[in-house]
Amino acid sequence: MTGTRILSFKAWRGGRYVGLAEVLTSLGAPIDGHRWRLTIDWLVSPELEAITEATAGSLVTTGRLIELFSVECQLIDGELVGHGDSPSAPEVKIRAFDSGHWDVQTDSPELLEKIVTLYPDAQELPEW
Repeated sequence: MTGTRILSFKAWRGGRYVGLAEVLTSLGAPIDGHRWRLTIDWLVSPELEAITEATAGSLVTTGRLIELFSVECQLIDGELVGHGDSPSAPEVKIRAFDSGHWDVQTDSPELLEKIVTLYPDAQELPEW
């Protein structure tokens, strides 16, 4: 990904955890057609086994990830790499860092603008 930027924003907002399903939903249309490879280092969820089985070694659609992570769960450490269905679709990386921050790496101006609008505390990181 050339020309990429990395934005980091707090996962806890007003005493409430913003989970992966909410992050993906908030990013909206630019990632709707993406398929994701998920690496889970630490996840707390009553659906841990189902999530692990559904995502192990396979690409998962945005809609399916939203469905899997809509239950009470907290991705404490993990990374997703999303690929669009066309060559012009932006590649996106999302990382949960110690359940305190979400980091998003992309070269999509539309996604970067959306993140800054939704999460005004977002700060640019120099490296992944």
